Amino acid sequence: MDNKLSSYKTYMTRVGNEKIPCYEPSVGDEELELVSDVIKSNWLSEGKYTRKFEGLLADYCHRKYSLAFSNATSAMITGMKSLGIGSGDEVIVPSYTHSADPNSIYATGATPIFADVDESTLCLSVETIEKVRTKKTKAILHVALYGNCGNIADIHDYAKKNNLYLINDCAAAMCSFYKGKNIVSYGDFSVLSFFSDKTITTGEGGMLLTDNAELLEECNMYKHDGRRERGVDLIERHGYNFRITELQAAVGVAQFGKLNFFINRKKEILKDYQKRLSNIANIRFFEFNSACDVVPHRVLIFVPDAAALISHLTQSGIGVRTTFMPMHSQPIYNIKKKFIITDKLFQTGIALPSAPTLSNEQIDLITRSIINFYKTI
Repeated sequence: MDNKLSSYKTYMTRVGNEKIPCYEPSVGDEELELVSDVIKSNWLSEGKYTRKFEGLLADYCHRKYSLAFSNATSAMITGMKSLGIGSGDEVIVPSYTHSADPNSIYATGATPIFADVDESTLCLSVETIEKVRTKKTKAILHVALYGNCGNIADIHDYAKKNNLYLINDCAAAMCSFYKGKNIVSYGDFSVLSFFSDKTITTGEGGMLLTDNAELLEECNMYKHDGRRERGVDLIERHGYNFRITELQAAVGVAQFGKLNFFINRKKEILKDYQKRLSNIANIRFFEFNSACDVVPHRVLIFVPDAAALISHLTQSGIGVRTTFMPMHSQPIYNIKKKFIITDKLFQTGIALPSAPTLSNEQIDLITRSIINFYKTI
C-alpha cells in the first residue's frame, strides 16, 4: 500500500508541475451564461437543457434516440443490462482500451473476453474477434479508440450474421465519420463521454444513443432507480441513479455551439506536429483510417522506447501520457496470455498534448524538446 501511495503522490507532483498539460477543457462566457440561467431557474436536476443536449447529439450522430447519463460507464452498464446481458454471457472487448469497458461488462455479471487489436487501426477487427469467440459470446464491445475505427461496417455485419449484439464505445469519437457515416450511428447502442478531455465536455457525463425505442425505454428505467421517471413510485427494475445534472447539460449545450472550432483546431494541431517532426526517423505518427474523417482525440506517436522519451519530456514540464495500459495485464484481470500487438502498442505509444487551447508556441516548445532528445541518443 505504501508503494501505491508513493506512486500516486509522484504522479500528482508531476501533473502539478506541468507547464503544458496533456489536455485541458476550453470553457468561457458561453458556458457561464447557460449555467447562470440554470441557477436562476432554481432547478438543478435534469430539465430543458438536458433534453436539448440529448436532441443535439441524436441529430448530430444520426441516431433516433439519446439518453443522458452521469458518465459513459453508467451508460454502458445500463445498455448492456437492458439487452439482457448478464451472468453466463461473454462479451468480447479489446485489451487495448480504458478500464471502463471490461469493468462495465463485469458489472452486468457477464465475463469480459479480451481480444488483441489490429495494429493499423488500434481497434477490433473481424479476425481478432473470430479468434476469441465462443458459444457463450453474446456481444462485441467495439471501441473507437482515440476517435478511430477499423472496418466497423464489417463488424456490424459479422455481429448480425452471428446473432451477436454490437455495443459501440465512441467515448472519444463523437465527431468521427466512417465512409460518410457517423461512427456513433453503428451498433445496437453506442455511448459517448463528456469527460474533461473529450472534444466537448461537461466535466463528467455520458450519453447512450440507439435507434431502438424499446431499448431506450428499458434504459430509462434502469437510469431512474428502476422507475419510468422521477416522481413515479412504481419500481419495475433493480435500477440505479445514473442521471446527469442540468448544470452539466447546460455546459454541454454551450460546448456544442463551439464544436466546429474544436474540430478544426484539433486537426490543425495534429498537422502542425506532423510538419515539425516529419524528419525524425524514430517517430511514427499514428495514421487514422483513410476511410474515416477522424477528429483526433489525441496526437499519437510511436517510438522505439516510449518510457525514455516520456521521462525526458516530463522533466521539462510537458504533459505527455502513455497510451492505454493493456487490460489483460491489470492486477484485477491478470490474464496469462500474450497479446502481441496490444503489448507492443503500449510499450511504444505516447499521447502528446493536444487540447484546442494549445498554442503554436507551445507546440514549438514540445517538438523542439523531442528533437533535442533524439539528437542526444
